[in-house]
Amino acid sequence: MVFREHKDWPMPSIQSQLFAFYGQNVSSTQGAEWQRHRKITSSAFNESTFREAWNETIARVKAIDFEGESERSLGRIRSTFDLLAMQVLVNVGFGQDMGLTTVPPGHRESLMDSLGFILKHIMLTIIFNSLKAPDYMLPDKLRKLKISVAELRMYMEEAVLRHMQANKETAENLQKKSLLGAMVKANEAEKKQLQKSTKRPSYLTESELYGNIFVFNLAGYETTASSMTFALSYLAAYPETQDWIFEELQMHYAESENVSYDAVYPKLVRCLSVMYETLRLATPAPMLIRSPTEPSELPIITKDGPKSITVTPGIVVGGHFYGGHLSSRWGPSADLFGPKRFVSQSASGDEALVIPEGPVYSPWLLGTRNCPGKKFSQVEFVALIAQILSEWRIEVATAGQSTQAAREKLLYMLLNDKYFNISTHLLNPEAVGVRFVRR
Repeated sequence: MVFREHKDWPMPSIQSQLFAFYGQNVSSTQGAEWQRHRKITSSAFNESTFREAWNETIARVKAIDFEGESERSLGRIRSTFDLLAMQVLVNVGFGQDMGLTTVPPGHRESLMDSLGFILKHIMLTIIFNSLKAPDYMLPDKLRKLKISVAELRMYMEEAVLRHMQANKETAENLQKKSLLGAMVKANEAEKKQLQKSTKRPSYLTESELYGNIFVFNLAGYETTASSMTFALSYLAAYPETQDWIFEELQMHYAESENVSYDAVYPKLVRCLSVMYETLRLATPAPMLIRSPTEPSELPIITKDGPKSITVTPGIVVGGHFYGGHLSSRWGPSADLFGPKRFVSQSASGDEALVIPEGPVYSPWLLGTRNCPGKKFSQVEFVALIAQILSEWRIEVATAGQSTQAAREKLLYMLLNDKYFNISTHLLNPEAVGVRFVRR
């Protein structure tokens, strides 16, 4: 009720405006304004960008030197996936294939450096991005932040201009498909359509384009790196699940000459189920808040039975999604990693992804305001899991312990020793690790 009916239960500005410092966006707006943003931004997530995300992710995974180290701590694994997610975003988000250290004329930092610093220090950015103090009064980190914020804005301005010019010259098909390019194309089409009518403008301003591409990058960076880190950790602890996934990869990926998005992605149901189960146990949004626009009756369950309370405007209601994901409604194995709970099999043997009825499942939120990048994240995740597990087995690093003791320590940390800061993080990621063994 609270999170499905967003018109009656909007997000308070204290939360919605957190990431609006580059411009209003699909996350920060409500009502008709949100519909305007959603109309344009939804066009960015299409089959062309999914295809680019698939290809780019596989290429980046192939470039990772898994043989370079016998064991990797989960902290190092997270850093590896931070970089991978950033590379995919720079290429697929901006449509710009550039090196990590390339600094174009007129810039002081590369796009990767500026975007990376902001995303890695997002809470610092929220607090200090509008600070007007002169540089000589600022500590080194805030001076760096000030430069990165300005540099990223300049990169977005240049990218929007580049895509607008390409759109006018009808040369966009010659460019790399990107989220920003698709948004600009849809936005320009909306402008042309409105020239023929007297309707209220429904296209996005340039600052709103910046605002949306930034939140897409933020969501794509944090949640992607987090889910990949936790997924590989769980797979290391459950070798039988790896074997189950490898069966699917042998049929559709490892032995295939054509591993294209169109041919292979729809068949990798087990790989996708790993993402669903990982996000159940390490959901990126454990607590969101809403407040009603008018007095509303909210049903609750007490020890004395069902009741209701009246919630008036100004009162904040939080949804504890992590608690819902570990509810007893998931059965006696609610706290155990089990991707098979999301897979059904027909009489003919065909498998499909299903959401079990009864328990709440909401890693991409609920209702019409669910995450617009849901499928993009799924494509990127499945490509990574498929490419890694087709070549490698993942094992728990023992570090002088027995395999069973190392596994139990890893599982305890994955379930209990974590915190939430935009995405899910381990409290002590250097204390445990994994190793990659070539198949």
